[in-house]
Amino acid sequence: SGPQGSSRHMGSTLGLPTGLGRLRLAVLPEDRLQMKWWESEGSGLGYLVQVKPMAGDAEQDVMLTTKAPKATVGGLSPSKGYTVQIFVLTGSGTTLLARREFVIEQLKSHSVSRSGRRSLGAALEPTPAHVGSPAPEPPVALSPSQDPPTPGGSERDKGKSLGREQPSASDGFSTRASPQFRCTPAVPVDMIFLVDGSWSIGHRHFQQVKDFLATVIEPFDIGPDKVQVGLTQYSGDPRTEWDLNTFRTKEDVLAAVRSLRYKGGNTFTGLALTHVLEQNLKPGAGPRPEVATVVILVTDGKSQDDAPAAGRVLRDLGVDIFAVGVKNADEAELQLLASQPLDLTVHNVQGFPQLGTLAGLLSRLICQKVRGRTTPTAGGPAPGTLFTPTSLVVTQVTSSSIHLSWTPASQLPLKYRIVWQPSRGGAPREAVVEGSTSSMELHNLTAGTEYLVSVFPVLEAGVGDGLRRLLTTAALPPPQALTLGAVTPRTIRLAWQPSAGATQYLVRCRSASAKGREKGREVRVEQPEVLLDGLEPGRDYDVWVQSLRGPEASEARGIRARTSTLEPPRHLGFSDVSHDSARVFWEGVSKPVRLFRISFVSSEGSHSGQVEVPGNATSATLGPLSSSTAYSVRVTCVYPGGGSSTLTGRLTTRKVPSPSWLSVTELPGDKVQLEWTATAASGVLVYQIKWTPLGDGEPHEISVPGTQGTAVLPGLHSHLEYEITILAYYRDGARSDPVSVRYTPHRSPPSDLALVPQAPDSLRVSWTPPGGHVLHYRLTYALASGSGPEKSISVPGPSSHVTLPNLLAASTYRVLVSAVYGGGESVAVSAVGSTAACPALSPDGPLPGFDLMAAFGLVEKEYASVRGVAMEPSAFGRARTFTLLRDAQLTRRASDIHLAALPPEHTVVFLLRLLPETPRETFALWQMTAEDSRPVLGVLLDAGRKSLTYFNHNPRATLQEVTFDQPEVRRIFFGSFHKVHVAVGRSKVRLYVDCRKVAESPVEEAGSPPVAGFVTLGRLAKARGPRSTSAPLQLQTLQIVCSDSWAEEDTCCELPASKDADTCPAFSSSCTCSSRTPGPPGPQGPPVSPSSAPSHHRAAEPACRKDGVCSQEASPSLRPSSPEPALLVGGWPGPSQSVAPCWWWPVCVTWPGRESQPCGRLLSWVLWLRATPHGWGHRLCRPEAPGPVLWEGRPGHPRPHQMGAGI
Repeated sequence: SGPQGSSRHMGSTLGLPTGLGRLRLAVLPEDRLQMKWWESEGSGLGYLVQVKPMAGDAEQDVMLTTKAPKATVGGLSPSKGYTVQIFVLTGSGTTLLARREFVIEQLKSHSVSRSGRRSLGAALEPTPAHVGSPAPEPPVALSPSQDPPTPGGSERDKGKSLGREQPSASDGFSTRASPQFRCTPAVPVDMIFLVDGSWSIGHRHFQQVKDFLATVIEPFDIGPDKVQVGLTQYSGDPRTEWDLNTFRTKEDVLAAVRSLRYKGGNTFTGLALTHVLEQNLKPGAGPRPEVATVVILVTDGKSQDDAPAAGRVLRDLGVDIFAVGVKNADEAELQLLASQPLDLTVHNVQGFPQLGTLAGLLSRLICQKVRGRTTPTAGGPAPGTLFTPTSLVVTQVTSSSIHLSWTPASQLPLKYRIVWQPSRGGAPREAVVEGSTSSMELHNLTAGTEYLVSVFPVLEAGVGDGLRRLLTTAALPPPQALTLGAVTPRTIRLAWQPSAGATQYLVRCRSASAKGREKGREVRVEQPEVLLDGLEPGRDYDVWVQSLRGPEASEARGIRARTSTLEPPRHLGFSDVSHDSARVFWEGVSKPVRLFRISFVSSEGSHSGQVEVPGNATSATLGPLSSSTAYSVRVTCVYPGGGSSTLTGRLTTRKVPSPSWLSVTELPGDKVQLEWTATAASGVLVYQIKWTPLGDGEPHEISVPGTQGTAVLPGLHSHLEYEITILAYYRDGARSDPVSVRYTPHRSPPSDLALVPQAPDSLRVSWTPPGGHVLHYRLTYALASGSGPEKSISVPGPSSHVTLPNLLAASTYRVLVSAVYGGGESVAVSAVGSTAACPALSPDGPLPGFDLMAAFGLVEKEYASVRGVAMEPSAFGRARTFTLLRDAQLTRRASDIHLAALPPEHTVVFLLRLLPETPRETFALWQMTAEDSRPVLGVLLDAGRKSLTYFNHNPRATLQEVTFDQPEVRRIFFGSFHKVHVAVGRSKVRLYVDCRKVAESPVEEAGSPPVAGFVTLGRLAKARGPRSTSAPLQLQTLQIVCSDSWAEEDTCCELPASKDADTCPAFSSSCTCSSRTPGPPGPQGPPVSPSSAPSHHRAAEPACRKDGVCSQEASPSLRPSSPEPALLVGGWPGPSQSVAPCWWWPVCVTWPGRESQPCGRLLSWVLWLRATPHGWGHRLCRPEAPGPVLWEGRPGHPRPHQMGAGI
């Protein structure tokens, strides 16, 4: 059946057995279509795959060729219908193998229903026919518009390329009539084309490459804030044709492509990729760090350098690489260069004409790739960029270290993760520093090496965007000032200035007359001098010296030196004696010599040999010799005319060398790696390694080839110490001496674990670090009772302490700490500690509780920075009076005061005075609210009802209130200072006024205050929200004591009426007497008449009776239950008695026109009395509103008790 049958069975298999192709379709991630079919006979040239949209769609066709019976296509629309056709490429044309119609979404939906069964699709049976040839009644006929283009075929075929007419070289870039694909919405991207311009392409094909570039660029919007296009052409050396910021419009870019000139040369792709990194992506070339970067590589051959390493550096920097290969390109190399997924980023066509079939698809894939990487930013930068550092600065560059510094972002991260690795490949290394750090020094770097350095911010959600830069260390400095010392016929002494950073020096000495690849002598020394011996007399030697540091070597510095000549030969000597060779030398002779014959024989006679050298030679190499063997050596001088003379000597070869520089490295699990330095001599057949635990234990043994220098030893226990032995077996049967190293696992735990409470909700954990390199510490903690969850954190290796936050107050925790090494984890050490229940109210006092005055800044050193607060000296002694003005709105977060640690039994203590302007409505002296401003705990004062209310929430979160309105409570509202204790127990609340118990009321146990919320002072009860109003008042004390018994222990020494000389200290005085010696009386001051004082400060007629009761009646709303003391001026001690130097009394004062005003609102004036030998000095003033002194008495005036009604 035909295509109609195929379209009715979406997802079914098109089977063509026995010559009829079988087509299977599958949908891969990112809506890529995978096609597989049965291989057809005679398909040696491969297959042509054509995917095109249904009739009427303006999308471009997709065409590709493949050798294998499968292909993958991306960039298709999931909801559109397509037709796929598979053609077999033959020598005479193409033959239709299979055809099918499909929709991506339908294929995905049908794949679910096919999971449990296999439905066979309708078989498509076309008769093989060549394109363009009449086919007798094929089930699927190819209309002219369906004929696939044949690679290298007709002009009509060449004109089809992804639904776009392919222009000729002379036509320029034409546009097709049908609508063209556009990458919308426009995504900003930096696009760099890396074009191979080597000789293998040629001028004609280079024009097709330019057509391909223009077709790929066409769908994108070009502009400074959209897509930027740069291009580099390369061969033997790369050349930037234009930078990313050179052109600002698409027309300019396409014109630059048209004018691109063919370069020619060899293919060095790795050098070109490095050029992109160093030139095209440098800041001045226009790259934008915030947008995606795409590199499109177009090449037709295999690179002649290491391209994958350069590609890996670009990919590590976040660059997406697309690789397009033509004809002879190495697809395996392209896969190593390109980004993932490779089926979208690696493309290979058989010839340059087929580039046109790939351009449209490549445009779609690039558009799809950059869209996938771009995340919309609505309203600001992405969260990760707020923590990204900027301006990576490099200073103090040496051959082994680099100092980095960077500018922190607007918000500091938790930590920074610094990663560095050689740009040409190598293992990355990393380090983690605190978020407050902005610099670091990288050590143990390789000299003269380029490194890729990245700085990443570490956030709570992961790792943010990083800052990257390529840095190069300085070259290891070579030796300087080579100086010849003593020179003999056989030796040369050489010295030089030391090189910074060098651990050794390599000295190479070679005869100046040496030819070809003859190697000279090499010697390594640690000091800046060397003695070269075993040289030939009368010869010139070239000596080179290099600085060494590990495997690194500096540039060589050389000098030429000549050994002195010899006298007639007399001596025989040996040098360079090893286990299998030796060099014999002798002094020259004056007569011409035809040759020297050197023979050697072992002392047992089992080994002998002979060597001849020219007559001008003075040395010869003997070998191969046996190790640890004595030889007799004869040097015979053969003259041209006959005759000879012989010199005889003896030498003993050295013992075969043992491996050296053994080192053991821990590996994960129970393995270690043994490394050694092999001997420079050859002939090692095998190394035998044996490791045995010290004490009891079975030994283990392995053998490794003599070419290796490392071995992995398995099965080592972390708690045992081992002795590891290695020896070498040589080909001549000799065995080296064994070399041993002792290995002890470095997995010691930390010690001296200590837990110290820092706050009610935190513990400080500290320990002593163990020996060895600790990667990090694993810290696990939980409630010691086991009732809570167990939590675990990781602490970086350099640290030795950490603070555990968000703990429960007054709770005991068990903490375990273990050290994690590269080879495993140590045993854990544990300790138990408890958090504090309540902090101390003062550093020098044992009373636990919370000082809310200090928490709100109501102290001398801080009050000036608090809005709406004034401070004035107190008449009560050392304490200061703080006035909270109207709408002061004092608010603090509960987490700043740690009230969550408040126990159920506590006492609220406050010493306050209500002002005349204090409102008559209910207000909260202090209260704690939830996050939504809902009250949960506090004390309310109602000036209208003259009542006090305490409220809290029980453990069931139910609000409970207790209200007190006894007569003693009403005294709080009469305008004087009063000290109040609200003692909250588990079953009742007791109220104390001026340290006297007033009442108690039953109540349920209080629940725990919330961790989050707010604490406010003076807020009106009806107010809600953060901008609520507050009441004016005066405060001297506001505390919460973590006990319900404090009211019985407090003495209220702040109140004069409660002051006890035996239990309370004397008040500090604001006035002092300089001497107890009486002086002469002073002049009497002028009287103050009503006309000489301000109207509101003038004295009035007597306003108080001598019996101390106010002369005015209080209004009904303010009438006290008993007469109020208004003037306490009687019964004080005389001057001769022991009295405090200063004393005060509140007085009741009225002014003209205000006689009807109640006394209770006027007790803001103070009568100050000062005892002197001549009498009492007295002064009437108003402390909270300083002004003129209204009345002042002098010593010698009548006693105040005689003037009780005369004020």
